[in-house]
Amino acid sequence: MLLHNHPSEESVLIRRILIAFGLIGLALAIWQLLDIVLLIFGSILIAVLLRSMASVIAARTPLDSRWSLVVAVVMLLVLIGSAIGYLGPLLIEQLGGLADRLSAEGSRLAERFRLGTISDVVKEASAVSTLGPWIGRLLSWGALTVGAFAALILVISGGIYIAADPELYRRGFLSLVPPSAQANVSATLDDVGLALRRWLVGQLGAMVLVGGLSWLGFMLIGLPSAAALGLIAGIAEFVPIIGPVAAAIPALLIAASMDWQTVLYTLAIAVLVQQLENNLIMPLIIERSVAIPPAVGLFSIVALGVLLGPLGLLLGFPLAVVIDAAVRRLYIRETLGEPVDTVRDKVDAEERATQQHDV
Repeated sequence: MLLHNHPSEESVLIRRILIAFGLIGLALAIWQLLDIVLLIFGSILIAVLLRSMASVIAARTPLDSRWSLVVAVVMLLVLIGSAIGYLGPLLIEQLGGLADRLSAEGSRLAERFRLGTISDVVKEASAVSTLGPWIGRLLSWGALTVGAFAALILVISGGIYIAADPELYRRGFLSLVPPSAQANVSATLDDVGLALRRWLVGQLGAMVLVGGLSWLGFMLIGLPSAAALGLIAGIAEFVPIIGPVAAAIPALLIAASMDWQTVLYTLAIAVLVQQLENNLIMPLIIERSVAIPPAVGLFSIVALGVLLGPLGLLLGFPLAVVIDAAVRRLYIRETLGEPVDTVRDKVDAEERATQQHDV
């Protein structure tokens, strides 16, 4: 007679309790390591950029994918090194002058409105608002230049490793997923990678255009530190909606230290560049890559910034791109059974339209 050992109800209950505690512990560990998780996400963005560059090189040269990636890494490092070598001294000088002017203008405005020093304002804000500690953390994080540089090196190095063999990390992630769900998760990873690639290429183009136009405009009206202000405008474009507004503040403060005519010219340039961005650059570049409504993007950036801090604010929109792609396939299509277009569907439709047009 065969004996079947069935687990008792107590053992099943204990197993479920242990699994629940394990999941809670994992969630707490991830929460404590959120900065590391965000740095890993930054490395993934670098890997996506490098793989995109390598794909273009492989398509237009006889090089294979591995050598194309090597060329892409070298090109990126040369580009960064050239920018630092040629523009570094100029930008350091202008950023230093910009910081001095902003500090002097901030003190002058504080004295005019009897606000006290900037540190006093931050302390008072922390006493009456929950934004005070958040601003304090942001300022403290921004002051850690060495730590930020080390994080940048870590992100770039991690991005190179991930770009060298993305399938290795993909297989490792899928091995953590139940076999019954691996097909859907794999398709979602494809959607996420495609969405990030299209968004990143478009976003970099928008950053270059906005930064260049701002630099040119500020230089034409004789605004001091035009190169630094253009650089700020280009970098701030990485955070859509919020970034351009924040980038206009330093330029207006510098213009306010000169005369009201310069303030009006500066405001006009900032508005003109943003109008070009909203009505020309964004529709041609960004909206062709992802279809996230502006209001959703805005609240996503704010929510992730408040929840995750400065890194969440910086990476808020690409994180929203990832969430949008995952929700479309895993929740709306697979769970709810509702028809919805994914990024892959959009790309396939564009390719069919191009083929029909060519025919």
